[in-house]
Amino acid sequence: MKKTLIPVLAALLFGASLGAQTLQTAYFSDDFTYSYRLNPAFHPNYSFVGLPVVGAVSGSYKGDFSLRDIFYKSGGETVTFMNESVAASDFLGNFKKGLNKFSTESYTNLLGIGFKAGGLYNIVDVNVRNYSSGKIPYDLARFLKEGMSGDGSFDLSGLNARSTSFFELGITSSWKANRKLTVGMRFKGVIGFVNSYIDMDRMTISHSGDNWSVSSAGVIAAAYDGLSIAGVPSTQDPSVEMMDLRHTKVGKPKGLMNGYGVGADVGILYDDSSWQISASVSDIGCVFWFHNLYGHASSGSNSYSASYESRSHGAKAIDNEFNLIGAMLGDALDFVKEDEYQSLESLPLTVRLGARYLYLSDLSFGGLATFRYDAICPFWEARGSVNYRPVKQVELVGSLGLGTLGVCAGLFANAHLGFVNVFAGTDNLIGTSGSAFIPSTKGAPNFVAGLNFAW
Repeated sequence: MKKTLIPVLAALLFGASLGAQTLQTAYFSDDFTYSYRLNPAFHPNYSFVGLPVVGAVSGSYKGDFSLRDIFYKSGGETVTFMNESVAASDFLGNFKKGLNKFSTESYTNLLGIGFKAGGLYNIVDVNVRNYSSGKIPYDLARFLKEGMSGDGSFDLSGLNARSTSFFELGITSSWKANRKLTVGMRFKGVIGFVNSYIDMDRMTISHSGDNWSVSSAGVIAAAYDGLSIAGVPSTQDPSVEMMDLRHTKVGKPKGLMNGYGVGADVGILYDDSSWQISASVSDIGCVFWFHNLYGHASSGSNSYSASYESRSHGAKAIDNEFNLIGAMLGDALDFVKEDEYQSLESLPLTVRLGARYLYLSDLSFGGLATFRYDAICPFWEARGSVNYRPVKQVELVGSLGLGTLGVCAGLFANAHLGFVNVFAGTDNLIGTSGSAFIPSTKGAPNFVAGLNFAW
């Protein structure tokens, strides 16, 4: 069944609060199978085969709001913030005035093989990755919740959201440069699946009764060949074709490639038995995208008449609420349809610096500084960790961090039992905190878990 584009766009703006990234708490783990994703100079002390999906499954979130701020329980069913049972003050109280940021990343391992050969430790892996980020103006939340009731005006300037998905084939090698120094490199080929974004430099909405006026400047784009793009003549100039987002459909892709690119990770590890100093840079590279949906917001003001009726009741309340969100956004987002275009976009670069002190054979202490550059939502984090091995086959890591989004704590466990290696952990055991650094459970906790055959 085909879906309209607007509910998908609404989910990108307000529902992209769950994703994943490689676990920071596991950075100093000796047995973590996928430590090479954090630093390609790292590798486990065994050969391994990772099964599809179960080899590594993870999820995480960094942002100013979470899924629990969007979805609620009412009358035994799940509803959105649009439901009449959700008070405007309760919903809007979850957002700060100005721009609310979020950043997510998912990393699903389809196949992984690690082995020693020719003095090198080599890894070949295939993954599906997704990363999303955005800036959501407070007035966008207010517009969607209060726009149907009473007259008013809303400033949505600065609205910016992006989501990207691609397949990744990685080849990693690490080797001893000398007795104390290990060097690692990872080369990646990328097949782009989806890239979509909206960027509104300026957008104001005002209405009186059923009469609405919108003034905006910005762009919308998507690289996905499963789109059936609808267009309508402009009411102001019939020779100009406008995007009809309400009736643009999202269907099955015709192919798997809507872009291609390359990337690389580099890392070093200096180990003098008592101290380990390490550094890495991940995702040095870019992706070339073929966008088949592209439009710019028409200059000046656009006026239209609309009456929105809440349909928040019934067995499919949540579907009705998303349709209502789609209708409001579909009317407000007015773009001139343009020809297809191509773009070159960089991957989200991540830099890590680490130090570890080996206090005892089964006890060590570490510190990790992380900076991730994202054009929309960059962040930094400093995290301290304690590694303890109660028995030879089991490793435990605990961490405490402070960063852009406040305080967080993590826990990671790895067990190597015969030919099986299993692991699980989280970076956000206590959630995130506000500016006063008081921990809370507002942020969705992240996690990683997996099972591999090892020998």
